[in-house]
Amino acid sequence: MRRSVKQNYMLLETGLGWVGVGFTAEGLWSTSLPREGPMDVLERLEAHGQLGAEKDYPAVRRDLQKYFAGEKVDFTCYPIDWKGYTPFRRDVLRETAVIPYGEVRTYKELAAAVGSPRSSRAVGGVMAYNPLPLIIPCHRVVRSDGSLGGFGGGLALKAKLLELEGVELPLG
Repeated sequence: MRRSVKQNYMLLETGLGWVGVGFTAEGLWSTSLPREGPMDVLERLEAHGQLGAEKDYPAVRRDLQKYFAGEKVDFTCYPIDWKGYTPFRRDVLRETAVIPYGEVRTYKELAAAVGSPRSSRAVGGVMAYNPLPLIIPCHRVVRSDGSLGGFGGGLALKAKLLELEGVELPLG
């Protein structure tokens, strides 16, 4: 159901590479982590829905520029289009979205926060398919032992994003 949605999109070049944001009339739909070029970004966005028109989203553009400049940004003010999510997935992503800039949570803590304390692996699965990285900061979720765990953009990028936010590595 999520892939049948048509999303408008915006592209932005940052110091770490190109990023993109897809959005519908209801809210943000997809984002990409930094990629080598615009075509890589479009491919990532297209994995989450048909591409419509390229349109600017000035407030998101401004906040992403601030974020990649190392400034504290709170993306929770932006509406998210939650169509097509299971309740568990939506709950996990909503809980992830409110992890403050410069802080981390563990998969286990997220599982407990959504009322499923024994579902750390399922939380990890939700993080692996997060359609809105950066906006829903899955890079702020780590293993209980303090190791970084997995990340769709690779562990080097996860570490870079955490360091950008002032998180000292290694954790734990």
